[in-house]
This record gives sequence, structure tokens and C-alpha cells, in this order.
Amino acid sequence: MFALQNNICWSRVGPLALLASLLLPAIGAGQDEIQTQLGAEPGPYFVGLPVTIQLTATGLSDRGTPEVEVESDSDALRWTLVATNPTSIRFNNNGRISSQSKYDFIFRFTASKAGQWEIGPFVITDGSIEKRVDAVKVTFEEVPTTDNMQIHLRVPEGPFFPEQRVPVEIEWWYAGDLANTGVSISSPLFDTFKFEDEKPTNVREALLPIDTAEGSVDLQATVREELVDGKRFRVFRAKRTMIPDRIGTFAIDPIQVTIRHRVLGRRQRRDDTGFGFGFFDRVEEYVKSVEAFRAVGEPMTIVIGGFPKADQPESFAGAVGKGFSIAVTADRTVVRVGDPIRLNVTLRGSGNLKGASLPPLSADGGMDPERFRLPSGDIPGKLGKDEKTFSVSVRVEDESVSEIPSIAYSWFDTDAKQYRTARSAPIALRVMPADMISADDVVSAGPGPSSDPPPAGDEPSSAAGQPRKRFSLSGADLAIESNPAAMLSTSSRSVSPVVVQTTAYLAGIAIVMLALVDRRRSQADPAVVARRKVAVEQAAAIAAAAGKPQRQGANEVAAALRSLLASQPGVERSSTEALIGECEALVYQPSSAGDEPLSREIIERAQQLAIRFRKEAQ
Repeated sequence: MFALQNNICWSRVGPLALLASLLLPAIGAGQDEIQTQLGAEPGPYFVGLPVTIQLTATGLSDRGTPEVEVESDSDALRWTLVATNPTSIRFNNNGRISSQSKYDFIFRFTASKAGQWEIGPFVITDGSIEKRVDAVKVTFEEVPTTDNMQIHLRVPEGPFFPEQRVPVEIEWWYAGDLANTGVSISSPLFDTFKFEDEKPTNVREALLPIDTAEGSVDLQATVREELVDGKRFRVFRAKRTMIPDRIGTFAIDPIQVTIRHRVLGRRQRRDDTGFGFGFFDRVEEYVKSVEAFRAVGEPMTIVIGGFPKADQPESFAGAVGKGFSIAVTADRTVVRVGDPIRLNVTLRGSGNLKGASLPPLSADGGMDPERFRLPSGDIPGKLGKDEKTFSVSVRVEDESVSEIPSIAYSWFDTDAKQYRTARSAPIALRVMPADMISADDVVSAGPGPSSDPPPAGDEPSSAAGQPRKRFSLSGADLAIESNPAAMLSTSSRSVSPVVVQTTAYLAGIAIVMLALVDRRRSQADPAVVARRKVAVEQAAAIAAAAGKPQRQGANEVAAALRSLLASQPGVERSSTEALIGECEALVYQPSSAGDEPLSREIIERAQQLAIRFRKEAQ
């Protein structure tokens, strides 16, 4: 299978390519002034498709990360700061080496209407210094619809309740060519409420990109084929979990999907080999044109209701779902009045465990506040895989207490539309009177005559019949020794002070040498190490695809190349994307040809590309 998010990587070009389309000259020639450049990815630009804008600033201080804001009052534009990438620039100033901080601010802008819109101005704040960068005008074109594509957003029938976990399904149907195609799916619903998404477990499978106000989200998707009116659609299906966080009726505009397809052309170019043997023609691919199409779903209305006030239990703390349970354990069951008891309260259930809180322990006939000293305020919990645990301390204040009573926990059942309550099992206690300390138990700190020996029954067994040892500082020499020879000497004089000093110095030198070696090893750029690791792993994956059936091998080679592109977006992409397209064509050709072994020529080309990526990772 293939990952859709890598098919759109051609539109997320590297920092150098970004500056090729729009460039504003640096303002101010002095070294101490902030200099800026503003660039965008090559057009054309379409409604509903994000445009990457990069603002580069040099001459900034190194006191902290600068802030950048976009002053735009247009309702048609939505923007997100995707990344802030700092680097350091070194230069020679009349023999004096100096350095400046450089920051690349990466934005994504999306227009909801066609027309020419101003992006910016941008305001950079670096401590007390403020730099303003003028806005640029960008024209967004309207996108026509197509019958080759459908988009559906499915939500269960409501009403829903705050903090309820609502499954939402996104389904995209497409009957066109996926090679060289960028996909953007957006819905106002995704920016209206909170959402939780599972992290993709297999990046080699299809990933469906969803655009939100917080940035792009890649969702794991299943793929199937459907034949409708003679057209063969590929159907991509992904899920999200919606968590409503406010009450009301919300009119949600339709979900939209927009694709941008590059039409490639081929041309011959004269290529000088550099060895003096003449020129050879080579075929080069180029982007002939860019086409965009969209599909629109159906509008919907989402109703979020409040929890019923009637019959709401005291032990209800906002839990929503079904099948909750509560279990309580104590670290001790034999205590004296006033001793602390540590209780571990564990909640389990299908619902909003992440946001679940602990109700008062006295709620609905729980622990009596007149007999127990109970905690107050919010109690933080620890979230596990399928449970949430709270740790609290209580104290018994009544000797007649014989148990920790059952603790109630209530939740709202969204299926039955009513409250339900679970209770923990009671815990038996043995409570003894509190210890009383008399004046005879207090030990005097001052020296004095020996007192009468304690009764024999009070003496420890190991010292029976022996007087208790007393410690006194009377007659002790508390003077501070200042003679170095005396301080370095030992009582036995068996070790020379010179030997002690020499050993200490040698040990210190050894520790410094080890620290220098460890520092050099730790100074390796983690990003470079990560890129090298990806390059080595994907080179091994390409080699493993050799000799496999054509369909399987082409799928594995394409997945490895996509991972290489994703790990190094600044590397030249055309040759890699062209080979990915060839592999995908082999994956989706008629099944009768899929059992042939994968061409050795494809493996070798992929290995050469992997070698290039490994070199670029340095």
C-alpha cells in the first residue's frame, strides 16, 4: 500500500526552494539589524489547499526564541505556524569571527474564497526589538468539482454530551490517478470541538491527511475498491474521536476534499559528460501543468446537551461513557487514631478516563467527614492503559471506626441517557487509641548525673542488664586543624601523603579525559543521526525487496522511498518521485502480472537513490 501524506510532499518543499517564488529583499544592511526574506512555494494556489510560506530572519539575538505574529483581519484566510527552525551563521568581520542567529518560520495559509488576498504583515518580536515585514498579495483560484471524487463525514445520531467520546468516520472516494497528487481534507467540525487520534501504527499503509487549524494530522486509513457506474473508486476510510467540550446547537458546513495533480511532461536535454567525448541526449521530466479538483460533502447539525440536573448523584464528577467500576485498596488496616492511611483508588471503564476526576470521598454515603479526616481540592490521577489511579491520604479520627466504607463513583450512560453508580468494596479496619507521650518519655539534652536504671522489662534484649550508653562532648577538642601535613596523614602512618595526593590528581585527570570523550560523542547532531538511521534502514528494506514478487516488491520499494523523502524534505525529489510512480503502477496493474519477480533495474535505481540520501544526511 502507499502513504498519501508522502504523495503530497512535493508541495512541502524545502527552505531553499521556498525562497524562489516570492522574495522580499533584506531591509537594513547593518549587521546589528534584523534582516528578513519572505518566500512561498511555487504556484498556482487554490482555494482549500494550504500554501507554505517561509519567513527567514537573521541578525537576531541569542537571548531566547523570538516571537512572530501575522496581522491579518481577513475572514477568508486561516494560518498556522508549523515550525520554528533556529540556526547559527558564522562570518568573518575583518579577521574577527562572529556569529548571528537565524530563524526560519514556516507557515501554512489556506483560503476559503477565491480572489487576491494579502498575507501578512508579519511582526517579529525579539526582546525589546520589533521588526515588521510587509504583506504580500497571493491570488487563490477557484477549484472545480469532479465526478471522480466523493467525500463523506459520518457522525452517529445525537444528541451528545460534554466529554463524551463520539466516533467520527471520514471516507474519501477517488477514481483518478494517485501518482503526483496532493490531497487536502478539511471540515469546520475539526476546529469546533476537541479530537483525539490514534497514532499510526504502520506508516507503510495508507495515511489520510486532515487539515485543521492546529496543523495537518495524518490518520491511519483502510483502503478498498468500489465499482460505481462503471468507475472503479478507491475508498479510503479513517476514524477520529470527537470530544465535545461545550453545550449548544452547532451548524457545521460541509466537509471538503481538494486535490492538486501535477501533469508531467518529458523533454530531451543535451548533457555534457565532462570527459571530452561530446554530448548525449537525456530525457528529463518537468511539471507541465497543475490541475486542482474538489468534492463537497453534506452539511450537518451537531447538538450537545447538558447533563440532567434531576437525580444527579453527588458522586458524579463528569464521567461519561459506560461500564465504569471503582476499586479501593489501603496500605494498612491496623492503625491508631490520627495515623495516615494511603488509599489507592482505581477507575476503569469505557469513556473519558483521561479527563475523569475523583468525586469527594464522602459523596453518596461514603466516608463520614466527622469520623475521617479527608483530603480537599482536586486530586491528580495517573492515567494507565485502561485505567486511572488516584492516591489519597486519609486519617481515622474516631476509635469506633471499624471499616473504610464503600466509595461511590457515578457516571452518565450515553446509551441509556441516565446516571449510573458503582461502589467499591468496604475495607475492614482495626483502630487503636492514639499514643500519649508523657514527660518521662522526653530525653533531656543536657548532661547530668546518671539516673536510676529503667525497669528490666523496658531494656532492649541485646543490652539486658547493661546501663544505657550516654554520649557527651565534655572534654572534646573541637579546635580546627590547619596543618596540611596533619590533615593528609593517617593514624597508622601506613600511607604517604604524597601518594594520596598523586592518586587524587591522577584520578581527576582520568575523569576529565572521560568527560571530554563523552562530550565529543554527545555533540553529534541528533537530527543528523536520525536521518542516517532512516537512510540505512530504508536501504536495507530496498535490498530485501529484491527477488520478491513484482507487486509485493514494488510496494516495499515505494514505501522505503517515501520514508527517505519524508526524512529529508530538502533533497531533490523529482527522480525519487518518478520511481515511486513506476512502483505504484506495478502495484495496481492487473493481478496476472503481479507474480513476476521485481525488475533488478528498479532495485538498482532505488539503491542508488538510497546511497544519495545517505550522503545527504551527513
